Amino acid sequence: MISFSRLKYGCKNSAMMAALLVTMGITQTHADDLTQCSQSFYGGVYPEFTNIKLKKDTQALCMDGFAVMYSGVSRTPLWSAEHLDRTRLQQAKQIDREDSFHEESKLPKSARASLSDYSGSGYDRGHLAPNANMANRSQQYDSFSLANIAPQSPRNNRYIWRNIESATRYLTQQYGEVYTITGVAFADKKTKQLANRVLVPSHFFKAVYIPATNQAGVYYAPNDESERIDVISIDELTTKIGIDVLPMLDSQSKSQAFDLPLKAGESTDTPEAPVEEPEWMLFVWAILEWLIAQLQA
Repeated sequence: MISFSRLKYGCKNSAMMAALLVTMGITQTHADDLTQCSQSFYGGVYPEFTNIKLKKDTQALCMDGFAVMYSGVSRTPLWSAEHLDRTRLQQAKQIDREDSFHEESKLPKSARASLSDYSGSGYDRGHLAPNANMANRSQQYDSFSLANIAPQSPRNNRYIWRNIESATRYLTQQYGEVYTITGVAFADKKTKQLANRVLVPSHFFKAVYIPATNQAGVYYAPNDESERIDVISIDELTTKIGIDVLPMLDSQSKSQAFDLPLKAGESTDTPEAPVEEPEWMLFVWAILEWLIAQLQA
Protein backbone atom coordinates (compact mmCIF):
# COMPACT_ATOMS: atom_id res chain seq x y z
CA MET A 1 0.00 0.00 0.00
CA ILE A 2 1.29 3.48 -0.83
CA SER A 3 2.03 5.61 2.24
CA PHE A 4 0.24 8.85 1.43
CA SER A 5 1.73 10.72 4.40
CA ARG A 6 5.34 9.81 3.49
CA LEU A 7 4.66 10.53 -0.16
CA LYS A 8 3.37 13.92 0.84
CA TYR A 9 6.61 14.81 2.65
CA GLY A 10 8.77 13.45 -0.16
CA CYS A 11 7.23 15.59 -2.93
CA LYS A 12 8.80 19.04 -3.23
CA ASN A 13 6.86 20.16 -6.27
CA SER A 14 3.31 21.14 -5.26
CA ALA A 15 1.97 20.81 -8.80
CA MET A 16 3.31 17.26 -9.01
CA MET A 17 1.79 16.49 -5.62
CA ALA A 18 -1.61 17.78 -6.71
CA ALA A 19 -1.52 15.63 -9.84
CA LEU A 20 -0.61 12.55 -7.82
CA LEU A 21 -3.42 13.16 -5.37
CA VAL A 22 -5.97 13.53 -8.14
CA THR A 23 -4.72 10.29 -9.70
CA MET A 24 -5.15 8.51 -6.35
CA GLY A 25 -8.63 9.91 -5.80
CA ILE A 26 -7.70 12.14 -2.86
CA THR A 27 -8.70 15.78 -2.84
CA GLN A 28 -6.07 18.51 -2.43
CA THR A 29 -8.04 19.81 0.56
CA HIS A 30 -7.68 16.47 2.34
CA ALA A 31 -3.87 16.54 2.11
CA ASP A 32 -3.35 20.26 2.74
CA ASP A 33 -5.48 20.29 5.88
CA LEU A 34 -3.28 17.81 7.71
CA THR A 35 -0.12 19.47 6.43
CA GLN A 36 -1.23 22.60 8.23
CA CYS A 37 -1.53 20.84 11.59
CA SER A 38 1.42 18.42 11.40
CA GLN A 39 2.46 19.48 14.92
CA SER A 40 -0.36 17.31 16.26
CA PHE A 41 1.36 14.15 14.99
CA TYR A 42 4.51 12.38 16.11
CA GLY A 43 7.12 12.98 13.43
CA GLY A 44 4.65 15.20 11.58
CA VAL A 45 3.05 12.11 9.98
CA TYR A 46 -0.64 11.41 10.39
CA PRO A 47 -2.28 7.97 10.86
CA GLU A 48 -2.49 5.67 7.86
CA PHE A 49 -5.39 3.47 6.80
CA THR A 50 -4.49 -0.21 6.56
CA ASN A 51 -8.14 -1.02 5.79
CA ILE A 52 -8.82 1.01 2.64
CA LYS A 53 -12.60 0.68 3.04
CA LEU A 54 -12.46 3.10 5.99
CA LYS A 55 -11.28 5.91 3.70
CA LYS A 56 -14.67 6.25 2.01
CA ASP A 57 -16.15 9.75 2.47
CA THR A 58 -13.49 10.82 4.94
CA GLN A 59 -12.54 14.45 5.48
CA ALA A 60 -9.42 15.69 7.26
CA LEU A 61 -9.90 18.72 9.48
CA CYS A 62 -7.29 20.93 11.11
CA MET A 63 -8.98 22.22 14.23
CA ASP A 64 -7.45 24.70 16.66
CA GLY A 65 -5.20 22.60 18.91
CA PHE A 66 -5.88 19.18 17.37
CA ALA A 67 -6.53 17.34 14.11
CA VAL A 68 -9.47 15.16 13.08
CA MET A 69 -10.19 12.48 10.50
CA TYR A 70 -13.96 12.60 10.04
CA SER A 71 -16.10 9.93 8.39
CA GLY A 72 -19.18 10.92 6.41
CA VAL A 73 -20.27 7.27 6.58
CA SER A 74 -20.46 7.05 10.39
CA ARG A 75 -20.95 10.83 10.87
CA THR A 76 -18.35 10.64 13.62
CA PRO A 77 -14.63 11.26 13.78
CA LEU A 78 -12.50 8.17 13.24
CA TRP A 79 -9.73 9.76 15.27
CA SER A 80 -8.54 13.03 16.81
CA ALA A 81 -4.83 13.71 17.35
CA GLU A 82 -3.17 15.97 19.93
CA HIS A 83 0.31 16.94 21.08
CA LEU A 84 0.23 17.69 24.80
CA ASP A 85 2.91 19.33 26.91
CA ARG A 86 3.10 20.87 30.37
CA THR A 87 2.67 24.45 29.15
CA ARG A 88 -0.53 23.62 27.29
CA LEU A 89 -2.02 21.80 30.26
CA GLN A 90 -1.12 24.66 32.61
CA GLN A 91 -2.94 27.08 30.29
CA ALA A 92 -5.92 24.72 30.08
CA LYS A 93 -6.30 24.79 33.88
CA GLN A 94 -7.03 28.52 33.71
CA ILE A 95 -10.13 28.08 31.51
CA ASP A 96 -13.58 27.20 32.83
CA ARG A 97 -15.67 24.80 30.79
CA GLU A 98 -18.22 26.42 28.47
CA ASP A 99 -20.39 23.89 26.66
CA SER A 100 -20.88 24.94 23.05
CA PHE A 101 -21.80 21.81 21.11
CA HIS A 102 -22.31 22.73 17.46
CA GLU A 103 -22.47 21.29 13.97
CA GLU A 104 -19.27 21.53 11.94
CA SER A 105 -19.61 24.10 9.16
CA LYS A 106 -16.46 22.85 7.38
CA LEU A 107 -18.25 19.62 6.49
CA PRO A 108 -20.83 19.13 3.72
CA LYS A 109 -24.34 19.22 5.18
CA SER A 110 -25.00 15.70 3.97
CA ALA A 111 -22.05 14.38 6.01
CA ARG A 112 -22.62 16.31 9.24
CA ALA A 113 -24.02 14.99 12.46
CA SER A 114 -26.64 17.30 13.97
CA LEU A 115 -27.50 18.17 17.55
CA SER A 116 -30.93 16.59 17.09
CA ASP A 117 -29.29 13.23 16.29
CA TYR A 118 -28.16 12.97 19.91
CA SER A 119 -31.32 14.35 21.53
CA GLY A 120 -33.00 11.68 23.67
CA SER A 121 -30.68 8.98 22.32
CA GLY A 122 -29.44 7.72 25.69
CA TYR A 123 -25.84 8.36 24.62
CA ASP A 124 -23.49 11.12 25.72
CA ARG A 125 -21.81 13.40 23.21
CA GLY A 126 -18.35 12.01 23.87
CA HIS A 127 -15.30 14.15 23.09
CA LEU A 128 -12.34 12.52 21.36
CA ALA A 129 -9.98 15.44 21.96
CA PRO A 130 -11.18 16.46 25.46
CA ASN A 131 -12.21 19.95 26.45
CA ALA A 132 -9.90 19.83 29.50
CA ASN A 133 -6.84 19.69 27.19
CA MET A 134 -7.67 22.97 25.45
CA ALA A 135 -5.40 25.93 26.14
CA ASN A 136 -7.67 28.79 25.02
CA ARG A 137 -11.28 29.60 24.16
CA SER A 138 -10.81 29.00 20.44
CA GLN A 139 -9.46 25.49 21.06
CA GLN A 140 -12.23 24.83 23.56
CA TYR A 141 -14.90 25.89 21.07
CA ASP A 142 -13.47 23.59 18.41
CA SER A 143 -13.44 20.68 20.86
CA PHE A 144 -17.25 20.97 21.10
CA SER A 145 -17.69 20.58 17.32
CA LEU A 146 -19.67 17.45 16.45
CA ALA A 147 -16.72 16.61 14.17
CA ASN A 148 -14.89 15.76 17.43
CA ILE A 149 -17.85 13.93 19.03
CA ALA A 150 -19.11 10.33 18.95
CA PRO A 151 -22.01 8.58 20.76
CA GLN A 152 -20.62 7.29 24.05
CA SER A 153 -22.11 5.21 26.84
CA PRO A 154 -22.83 7.56 29.78
CA ARG A 155 -20.99 5.42 32.33
CA ASN A 156 -18.04 4.93 30.01
CA ASN A 157 -17.82 8.66 29.29
CA ARG A 158 -18.30 9.95 32.83
CA TYR A 159 -16.19 7.42 34.72
CA ILE A 160 -13.84 5.16 32.75
CA TRP A 161 -12.97 7.65 30.01
CA ARG A 162 -12.73 10.57 32.39
CA ASN A 163 -10.10 8.63 34.37
CA ILE A 164 -8.21 7.80 31.18
CA GLU A 165 -8.13 11.45 30.14
CA SER A 166 -6.84 12.42 33.59
CA ALA A 167 -4.21 9.67 33.42
CA THR A 168 -3.01 11.00 30.04
CA ARG A 169 -2.58 14.47 31.51
CA TYR A 170 -0.74 12.90 34.45
CA LEU A 171 1.67 11.21 32.02
CA THR A 172 2.20 14.55 30.27
CA GLN A 173 3.16 16.19 33.56
CA GLN A 174 5.40 13.25 34.44
CA TYR A 175 7.30 13.01 31.15
CA GLY A 176 6.97 16.54 29.73
CA GLU A 177 5.04 15.73 26.54
CA VAL A 178 2.92 13.02 24.93
CA TYR A 179 1.24 12.45 21.59
CA THR A 180 -2.28 11.03 21.70
CA ILE A 181 -4.62 9.67 19.08
CA THR A 182 -8.14 9.08 20.36
CA GLY A 183 -10.64 7.28 18.21
CA VAL A 184 -13.49 4.86 17.72
CA ALA A 185 -13.90 1.34 16.38
CA PHE A 186 -16.84 -0.45 14.79
CA ALA A 187 -16.04 -4.06 15.63
CA ASP A 188 -19.52 -5.52 16.19
CA LYS A 189 -21.38 -7.36 13.44
CA LYS A 190 -24.42 -5.12 13.96
CA THR A 191 -23.96 -1.40 14.46
CA LYS A 192 -26.48 0.76 16.29
CA GLN A 193 -27.52 4.10 14.83
CA LEU A 194 -28.79 7.37 16.25
CA ALA A 195 -31.76 8.75 14.27
CA ASN A 196 -30.83 6.33 11.46
CA ARG A 197 -27.84 8.58 10.73
CA VAL A 198 -25.02 8.47 13.28
CA LEU A 199 -23.27 5.14 13.85
CA VAL A 200 -22.57 4.11 17.45
CA PRO A 201 -18.99 2.85 17.97
CA SER A 202 -18.46 -0.55 19.58
CA HIS A 203 -15.23 0.66 21.22
CA PHE A 204 -13.26 3.78 22.08
CA PHE A 205 -9.47 3.90 22.14
CA LYS A 206 -6.73 6.30 23.16
CA ALA A 207 -3.19 5.66 21.91
CA VAL A 208 -0.45 7.37 23.92
CA TYR A 209 3.18 7.83 22.85
CA ILE A 210 5.84 9.12 25.26
CA PRO A 211 8.87 10.49 23.36
CA ALA A 212 11.04 10.67 26.52
CA THR A 213 11.01 6.87 26.88
CA ASN A 214 10.08 5.88 23.31
CA GLN A 215 7.15 3.86 24.67
CA ALA A 216 3.53 3.60 23.56
CA GLY A 217 0.35 1.91 24.65
CA VAL A 218 -3.36 2.02 23.94
CA TYR A 219 -6.41 2.20 26.16
CA TYR A 220 -9.12 0.11 24.46
CA ALA A 221 -12.60 -0.05 26.00
CA PRO A 222 -16.01 -1.31 24.89
CA ASN A 223 -18.60 1.44 24.49
CA ASP A 224 -20.94 0.09 27.15
CA GLU A 225 -21.64 0.18 30.89
CA SER A 226 -19.27 -2.68 31.77
CA GLU A 227 -16.32 -0.49 32.88
CA ARG A 228 -13.97 -2.96 31.20
CA ILE A 229 -10.75 -1.68 29.69
CA ASP A 230 -7.68 -3.27 28.12
CA VAL A 231 -4.21 -1.87 27.58
CA ILE A 232 -2.87 -3.11 24.23
CA SER A 233 -0.01 -2.39 21.83
CA ILE A 234 -0.10 -0.18 18.73
CA ASP A 235 0.21 -3.29 16.56
CA GLU A 236 -2.80 -4.88 18.28
CA LEU A 237 -4.81 -1.72 17.73
CA THR A 238 -3.91 -1.66 14.03
CA THR A 239 -5.21 -5.21 13.68
CA LYS A 240 -8.46 -4.32 15.44
CA ILE A 241 -9.33 -1.04 13.72
CA GLY A 242 -7.53 -1.02 10.35
CA ILE A 243 -5.56 2.17 11.08
CA ASP A 244 -1.88 2.57 11.95
CA VAL A 245 -2.17 5.51 14.34
CA LEU A 246 1.60 6.03 14.77
CA PRO A 247 3.24 5.19 11.42
CA MET A 248 6.60 6.77 12.36
CA LEU A 249 7.05 4.59 15.44
CA ASP A 250 9.68 1.85 15.32
CA SER A 251 8.53 -1.77 15.16
CA GLN A 252 9.65 -2.65 18.68
CA SER A 253 7.71 0.23 20.26
CA LYS A 254 4.65 -0.73 18.23
CA SER A 255 4.76 -4.35 19.35
CA GLN A 256 5.14 -3.71 23.09
CA ALA A 257 2.37 -2.14 25.19
CA PHE A 258 3.51 0.39 27.77
CA ASP A 259 1.88 -0.27 31.15
CA LEU A 260 -0.44 2.74 31.09
CA PRO A 261 -1.99 3.90 34.39
CA LEU A 262 -5.77 3.52 34.62
CA LYS A 263 -6.09 6.78 36.51
CA ALA A 264 -3.92 9.76 37.44
CA GLY A 265 -1.30 9.05 40.08
CA GLU A 266 -1.04 5.29 39.54
CA SER A 267 2.43 3.86 39.16
CA THR A 268 3.80 3.07 35.70
CA ASP A 269 6.94 1.32 34.49
CA THR A 270 9.08 4.22 35.71
CA PRO A 271 11.37 2.94 38.52
CA GLU A 272 11.04 4.77 41.80
CA ALA A 273 14.05 6.57 43.21
CA PRO A 274 15.52 4.77 46.26
CA VAL A 275 14.60 6.30 49.62
CA GLU A 276 17.71 7.23 51.58
CA GLU A 277 17.63 7.06 55.37
CA PRO A 278 18.71 10.22 57.24
CA GLU A 279 22.20 10.29 58.75
CA TRP A 280 20.95 10.22 62.35
CA MET A 281 19.09 7.00 61.66
CA LEU A 282 22.28 5.39 60.35
CA PHE A 283 24.04 6.45 63.58
CA VAL A 284 21.29 4.85 65.69
CA TRP A 285 21.54 1.61 63.72
CA ALA A 286 25.32 1.56 64.26
CA ILE A 287 24.89 1.87 68.03
CA LEU A 288 22.26 -0.89 68.09
CA GLU A 289 24.50 -3.21 66.11
CA TRP A 290 27.39 -2.52 68.53
CA LEU A 291 25.17 -3.25 71.57
CA ILE A 292 23.93 -6.50 70.06
CA ALA A 293 27.51 -7.53 69.34
CA GLN A 294 28.51 -6.81 72.99
CA LEU A 295 25.60 -8.85 74.36
CA GLN A 296 26.48 -11.79 72.16
CA ALA A 297 30.17 -11.69 73.13
